Amino acid sequence: MNLRGKTREQLEAGLAHKSRSELIDLIHSLVTVEQLLKPSEIAARSCLNKRAVLRDIRNGKFGAYYCRAENSIAVPTSSVNEWRRRFLVTAKENL
Repeated sequence: MNLRGKTREQLEAGLAHKSRSELIDLIHSLVTVEQLLKPSEIAARSCLNKRAVLRDIRNGKFGAYYCRAENSIAVPTSSVNEWRRRFLVTAKENL
């Protein structure tokens, strides 16, 4: 079901016949769409250079990523967060 551009009333009418299970499935499908980041965006947010990020992407350190063309790479935010956690250094308390 295409919900884009619908008014509240159109949504209500279109979803009136759906069961609770179908509505939960629909909500789940909408909230699980993950934002994708380009290598330059990852580099800027991580204070690294883009080439280092691209090298890690191609070496599999990000896991699965999207590549529609050689110059069009996108990485899911969950993969970026997992990759960044590898560099996290926890501070030790001095008592």
